[in-house]
Amino acid sequence: MNAVRLATLATLCLSGQSLAAEPPSLVGRWKSTQCEVRPGAGGQKYYVKRDFTYTKTDSKASITFYADETCDESKKMSRVFFTGPYVVRTQVIDTEGATKGASPAHFVFSTLKLTPLAEGFAQYLNSAAPGTCGTKKWEVGKEQDVTSTNGCSAVFSFNTCPWEQDVVKVVGDELYFGARPADGGCNPDVKHLPSELQAPLKRVK
Repeated sequence: MNAVRLATLATLCLSGQSLAAEPPSLVGRWKSTQCEVRPGAGGQKYYVKRDFTYTKTDSKASITFYADETCDESKKMSRVFFTGPYVVRTQVIDTEGATKGASPAHFVFSTLKLTPLAEGFAQYLNSAAPGTCGTKKWEVGKEQDVTSTNGCSAVFSFNTCPWEQDVVKVVGDELYFGARPADGGCNPDVKHLPSELQAPLKRVK
């Protein structure tokens, strides 16, 4: 059984535990209101817009990457789409700081699809070792499911990041997540939750 399936089972077990209080609800659709900057390895920066949808137990997340901080629709580079179960904890962070009032959350990455939206990025994906980034040749505008290859070694691998520990905070019609790790990776360790927050997503009416 691979790490993704183990992580999914772990999350489903957690969701079945009795809850002492009602955690904040993420149910609904949430979108970026601005071009957002994300850190990457070696000081690299990524410019993105997010579009997330949640039921009570499952998530669908689409992240579009752009060439620069304008997030101009003509400068799209790629789109990442992933799904998976999640659990929001009942406890609330009470230490002073940006995350005060937020709740810890556990997200599992069960499926992953990629779409190159620029020729250079398609070529980059095609440079990955065979069998590590999908099963077909990458072409601009054509989505490919890379779940069977444990993600894509050139972008995101389930082998190194089958799930993520994060914090969430809902304030009115805004949804905040924890700031991304400085190296651009994910945070699978519950002992090192983010201490800062990202720009909020806005609830779609």
